Amino acid sequence: LLTPHADHCLPGITRETLMKLAASLGITVVERRISLAEFHAADEAFTCGTMGELTPVVRIDGRLVGDGRVGPVTRRLQGEYAKLPDQE
Repeated sequence: LLTPHADHCLPGITRETLMKLAASLGITVVERRISLAEFHAADEAFTCGTMGELTPVVRIDGRLVGDGRVGPVTRRLQGEYAKLPDQE
């Protein structure tokens, strides 16, 4: 899971929670600069935030991300994130 450094996006609670959740699921989380070419070549992508929680991205600049469908990592994180309020 690649995510931009917090100086290129909002370092919000949802983002931090998803990074910790991914790591707890054995998904490697790397925080670094990401080029537009890497986004175009990505297998899958999502955005996150308070209102949208975890929102799949299937197109960037009119180009399909991966096969144009929500990817397995995104689906897994969506499912696990949705369970979090029940665990408190």
